[in-house]
Amino acid sequence: MKPEQFIREFGPNTFRISMSFVNTAKYLVVHEGEIDFTDEIKPHHGERVFERDVVNRPIESLDLVKKLGGLQGAKAYVPDGYKSDRLKQAIKDHESIYGGGDE
Repeated sequence: MKPEQFIREFGPNTFRISMSFVNTAKYLVVHEGEIDFTDEIKPHHGERVFERDVVNRPIESLDLVKKLGGLQGAKAYVPDGYKSDRLKQAIKDHESIYGGGDE
């Protein structure tokens, strides 16, 4: 599972709420329908283990796109030659989660 799939399946607020309770663990684990945080990956965790920062970036991207008025508003800030790599990444993350594939 990719972080985008996690966000699509559980919603961005699930990660935000979980983060408010646990803010030091390195990994996010989705196991048997539950979300947990850990510093150690175990074999039974399977493929649903994410580094916390890897999930946090797309969440921050969604927040940035929302702040700019949604996807169309964010795209309006990116004319040809615009240099903000962060905004371009935010748009790519948003499209990856809510449309446009996972790449």
